[in-house]
Amino acid sequence: MRSGAHVKSVAALENFRAALGLFGDEVSQTLAALQAEIQAFVDWLEHDQLKFWRAEIRSREERVAEAKADLHRCLSATIDPQRTPSCHVEKKALDLAKKRLQEAEDKLKLVRRWIPLVRQAVMEYRMKTEPLRGAAASDVPAAAARLRSSIERLEEYLRIAPPSAAGSLTPDRLSESAAQPASLSGQASDDVEGGRQDRAVADTGTVAGAVPDEHGTTA
Repeated sequence: MRSGAHVKSVAALENFRAALGLFGDEVSQTLAALQAEIQAFVDWLEHDQLKFWRAEIRSREERVAEAKADLHRCLSATIDPQRTPSCHVEKKALDLAKKRLQEAEDKLKLVRRWIPLVRQAVMEYRMKTEPLRGAAASDVPAAAARLRSSIERLEEYLRIAPPSAAGSLTPDRLSESAAQPASLSGQASDDVEGGRQDRAVADTGTVAGAVPDEHGTTA
């Protein structure tokens, strides 16, 4: 047998409905903030980083060319053809320029390698969070609306219900309430029947006392 709902506080239901709505709003806002951060990172990787390292490669290529030219001038500046200058500073500068160029090229390769991996990770994240986002956007507001409707019906019931019935009523209590009048009716019938019997006895005694005895007198 189904039991009734023991509603002891409509205010508690209203507080729960408000908390449910707040939960849905916080989930939606959190997911939106995360999505904004993810998109910002993707834009930084796919645009800013690509642009930066491409520009760095061009700049460092120019520095390598300048270092080569400096070394060539150093090597050509000797007066004695039998003596080759060391040009140690220029050679060291050229080596450093080449290393920096290689670093920039490696960075660009890493960026290009990470772009598809990040796109895949973002797609998987969106697929996994989509049910939660949909629930926060649709299911939670729908549940809050159903709660609001139930609260309104309870409030309407409390306005029109008698004071004794305004509490928490279950089918068992309703059955007990229905059985109480029948019990009282049975008790009243027994009392009436007992009163009738008492009056009958009294009447019999009165009649018997009114019958004259053999001497012509009455009791």
